[in-house]
Parts: sequence; structure tokens; C-alpha cells
Amino acid sequence: MQDKLKIAITAKKTIKYIEKNISNFPNDYLVLKTRILNSLYDILENIYRANISQDITVKKEMIVQIEMLNFYLKESLDKELISKKKFLSYSSHLLELHSMVFSWFKYEESK
Repeated sequence: MQDKLKIAITAKKTIKYIEKNISNFPNDYLVLKTRILNSLYDILENIYRANISQDITVKKEMIVQIEMLNFYLKESLDKELISKKKFLSYSSHLLELHSMVFSWFKYEESK
């Protein structure tokens, strides 16, 4: 099935990129790794949910999830689980997603 939603395509690329790079987290940080992964997949799920229902609250939830994901990644940086270069790269992916969701949100509000 080919995805036509640009935001979903971007989210999937972000998932693959971050997932590949956090796979080597030590077991001591399994909860952090799990939260990161769950947040990524929750964002994608909410993209599809928001597209079907056109519910603004789902878009607001996505913004919160993106902010939390950024927090988890910052924690990973602080704990030296990822490099600053990786963190900045992840943050740029999240910023792109955030901008897309926010634009979508603003568009829905203006209708």
C-alpha cells in the first residue's frame, strides 16, 4: 500500500532512522528506549487517526508526543547514549514533523 500522506511518509522515515540508531541502548535504559519507540509509533498512529477523523485534539496530542519524544532524546544525550550529532539530526527530523503537524492544525482551525 502506497502512502499518499506526506506527513506519514516523513514519520515513517523518522521511525526507521531513530529506531535503527537506538537499537544498541544498554539494558539499563530499556524503559527510555521503549518510550522513544512507543512515542514514534503513537505519532504515526495519530497521523492516520487525525486524517480520518479530522479531530483537532488528535493533532494537539501529536504535538505533545513530539515534544515528549524530543525530551526522551535529550535525556539520551544527557546520559551519553547518543552523540550530540545524532541528537541534532533527530531533532531536525522532529522539527520537520512538528512543523507539518502544526501547519495541518492551523489549516484545520482556519476552515
